[in-house]
Amino acid sequence: MAVSTNDMNTGTSPDKTFQGRHVAIGLNVFLGIALAVAIAGTIQWVSYLKNAKVDLTDQGVNSLTPGTERLLSGLDQKVRLTSLYFETDLEEEDQGKYRTRMNDLIDLFESTNRTKIEVAHFNPLQDHAKREKLLERLNNLPKFKEQTQPYADLIERYRSEVAANVGQLIRDELATVDSLIETTQNENEKDELGQVRQLLDRWREELGLSVRDIDDAVDVTKPRYEAAIAVVSDVATNLSRDLGNVVTFGKQRIDHNADMSAEVRAFFAGINERYGETIQTLQSIGQETRELPALDYEEVLRQIRPTSNALVVETDQEAKVLGFADVWPPMDPNMPARAAGFGQRLFKGEEKIASAILQLTEEDKTAVTFVRYGGEPLFSSPSGAHPRQAYYTKVKDLLEEANFVVNEWDLSMAPVPPAIDPPPSRTLYIVLRPSLPANPMQQQQPQFSEADEKKLLDAMGESPRALFLAGWSPGPFGAYPDPYPFDNYLNDNWGIHVASDILLINAVMGQKPGEYSLAQSSLFIDQFDRSDHLLVRALRGQHMTLPYLAPLDIASDLPEGVAVQPLFELKKTGSLWGVKDVTKYIESARQMKSVKKDPNDIYGPFTVAAAAQKGDAKIVVISSRDCMSDGIAAMEAWAITSEGPTRVRMNPGNIRLLVNTLHWLNDRTEWLDVGVPVGVATIEIEEGPALNFVRAFVYGVWPAVALCFGGVAWWIRRR
Repeated sequence: MAVSTNDMNTGTSPDKTFQGRHVAIGLNVFLGIALAVAIAGTIQWVSYLKNAKVDLTDQGVNSLTPGTERLLSGLDQKVRLTSLYFETDLEEEDQGKYRTRMNDLIDLFESTNRTKIEVAHFNPLQDHAKREKLLERLNNLPKFKEQTQPYADLIERYRSEVAANVGQLIRDELATVDSLIETTQNENEKDELGQVRQLLDRWREELGLSVRDIDDAVDVTKPRYEAAIAVVSDVATNLSRDLGNVVTFGKQRIDHNADMSAEVRAFFAGINERYGETIQTLQSIGQETRELPALDYEEVLRQIRPTSNALVVETDQEAKVLGFADVWPPMDPNMPARAAGFGQRLFKGEEKIASAILQLTEEDKTAVTFVRYGGEPLFSSPSGAHPRQAYYTKVKDLLEEANFVVNEWDLSMAPVPPAIDPPPSRTLYIVLRPSLPANPMQQQQPQFSEADEKKLLDAMGESPRALFLAGWSPGPFGAYPDPYPFDNYLNDNWGIHVASDILLINAVMGQKPGEYSLAQSSLFIDQFDRSDHLLVRALRGQHMTLPYLAPLDIASDLPEGVAVQPLFELKKTGSLWGVKDVTKYIESARQMKSVKKDPNDIYGPFTVAAAAQKGDAKIVVISSRDCMSDGIAAMEAWAITSEGPTRVRMNPGNIRLLVNTLHWLNDRTEWLDVGVPVGVATIEIEEGPALNFVRAFVYGVWPAVALCFGGVAWWIRRR
């Protein structure tokens, strides 16, 4: 049977029908691509106009934190960032990665404030003219010039008082000695005078060489003052010693040689008078060379060698160099620095650069004094058979990078805080819990008293700025809590009571109703409700841990003029409660038994941190004793991120809270979150227009676009 090539219904051939559908499908794909490109282009255009961006990397390497952006936007002076990451044909693959990451970052800094941030990156191995220009500019910075002036003055004094005057004295002495050697007939006298002549002749030559070496060091475009002063120090020390030996030698010859001629005797007898003033001058110059401070400029020169991968942060007054080890430390602190590759290093670029800019642009220094009573030093490792790392060494380093001058004050040893030179513009206090006596049975050991509390209150003055680290702490007899010594002060003056007799625990629910199990983590609470206070608003998404918490009770009737705002609160839950009798729970945990709540326990919600203000006075109370120690705030561990295994700070929120608290106490809220240390970041979108846009896009625009595509496809296919 013959089959017609025409469609029975439409009268068209199948080939033409297929061609029509082919065109429809192609048109569908084309429209889809066109709409997708149009939407992407529109979003890019709007984000460019609004400077909107979202960084989806774990460590935020493609964006700057809001605190850093505020720092850069508020600059009132020019800052130059110069990358000296080298490039060669024989370089390892990682070198290109280091160079690209750093150059991209400083370009990001420049884009934030192009009027105040100036960026340059060149190859120091090839661009010699640019490197020489940089070195010359650094040498002429006012701070470096000011530091080198005492060096230049001492070098000039050496030229005039030593190289010239002492040189003339030595030449005169040599002429006298030569004359005496020619006239004396005594062989012993010739030998003795010859020894003096040999020493003086050597110093005549060395004085000339010293002047030449000093000129070579300082009469150049990049003067090396420390090298020149080293020459001065050597000459002053050794020449004064040798001239003193000549004086002693002359006295010995006179005492032991009765047959010495009158002329030679007169020569040796007058040496002390002729050399005395010169020796004093040399000793004085030698002492001055030892008292000169190290030169920042010469340290800069040592750090910016052509292959050092350095970054120079510079203002019109001074400069600071960030070395490769500062910016790219190994993830594993036990790994040799040279052995770590690109994937085994942290990138602390933003943190270090922001810190350097803050230090260079802020002239006023604020002191942070850690106040303790007894116990071991906070920043230096105690000596003994089993030395360990001090409690606050890493935290001190982080605070100094944030432009604070950090020290400690032991109330049991000194009546007033240690003096700081130059005096700071303000002193902030971090008040730690007083340490208990090592042996509570020895009553003669000093214990914290009202007199010690008065020392602190007198030092803080009428407008204190302080962070109190309170919390639960075991007493001298074990699990019985130690009362918080500053509770009366906080309660009477600020309306904040530290319930230090209550320990908050976060237990694990057991299989049976009303039974719970305890673990070590039960005392380390890391889930909080944050208030809207400026201090903690930016901590969303930053993990933090507060160990050994005690509740804070905020008085309903606060002292006159006092305003208190909670910072962290804990909701009332079945697994979190406040324990009064800790011994009962300790015994159950020791026997690995389930625990049941005691009728005397208390339940939330609990406030565990608060900020208070009265006039010009500000305080913050965090009811956790050790939350800012190295073991909590600076604890690091390995974590899996989108970039692979990375060593990160496990509680970045703790150190961030500490630094932000100090900036708030110092009335510098514009510096909050500047140079946030590396940690595992999460995407944070604050309540407001940005979050509303995301919600509208996810719940409205994107579904509408999908429906639009579907409708177009349906319409084309229906045809």
